[in-house]
Amino acid sequence: MADTAANDKSIKELQRLAQEAPRRAQPRRKLPSRAALLESIDLLSRWSAAGLAVIAGAGIYLSITVGREYPARAAAWALMLLGALYVCRRLQLKFRAGAEISAHPFRWRASFASCLCVLGVAFASAPILLTPVDAAPILAAQAAALSLGGAFIAALFFSAHFNSAAAICVPGAIFPLLAAWRSGDGAAAIYASLAAATGIGLILVARYAVANRAALRHPRTTLLRADPAASARSHRPHHGDRQTA
Repeated sequence: MADTAANDKSIKELQRLAQEAPRRAQPRRKLPSRAALLESIDLLSRWSAAGLAVIAGAGIYLSITVGREYPARAAAWALMLLGALYVCRRLQLKFRAGAEISAHPFRWRASFASCLCVLGVAFASAPILLTPVDAAPILAAQAAALSLGGAFIAALFFSAHFNSAAAICVPGAIFPLLAAWRSGDGAAAIYASLAAATGIGLILVARYAVANRAALRHPRTTLLRADPAASARSHRPHHGDRQTA
């Protein structure tokens, strides 16, 4: 019995110490409001057409120039790129036209970002798929430069959503480095790394500017929720207790 009482006393003492211990307030992450997120989705749906046009233009130019030397490679790569472009463009048009998916903007954004992942890999793979190892240096350099530059220019138009921009620019930074490593050209790898770092910095700045503008236009607010049950209780007439003789 004495051991049980001592254990109870020690447990109560620990509970009292835990209650009296100073608590550090956990910093809460400041999230954007729903209105700010909806504005970013609207900007993504409007600007993405220009980004898709940049990728299509660079892809057509690469297919024509490299296709003179390697027509089979160019045809296979162009079909893969056009298929991904068609799906992305169709999603963008359906959302702008007010189709059924427009009622679910966050679901559309997730689907569009997934399609951009496929498009980004297909477009950035040009230095690997279009030109073989023994290709002319001018063709290999042209494919790497256009895939890297086109990917980062297009990603600027997707900067309203970070994941969508990353789906285009990350493959655009990796595949030219792989092509330079395959050719054994150290200088080309250094130039590609510097260009990729510069492009990523520009995209981060653009993303911060878009998000900051949306947050300023649509600040996060706190709404007081009404309790119908409490309101009914407060308006209910109060009757005092009846005393009987």
